[in-house]
Amino acid sequence: MKNILHCMNSGTEIGWMIYPKERSVIVYLPDQLPVVYDLPNMALPMPSFATRYSLTVGELFGWLME
Repeated sequence: MKNILHCMNSGTEIGWMIYPKERSVIVYLPDQLPVVYDLPNMALPMPSFATRYSLTVGELFGWLME
């Protein structure tokens, strides 16, 4: 979390803290409280350079668990 907060304070657009055992992702966006994404069909917010892509929590953990 310390690294994500450092990056956010330095202008990073988005941060994801991934918790594989819990199958959840905490998303950090500028000037907002972190949000927990933990349902398989929840679409994760993407950085502006990747807006044409979409990724759900379920897809992310499907990739990580392979």
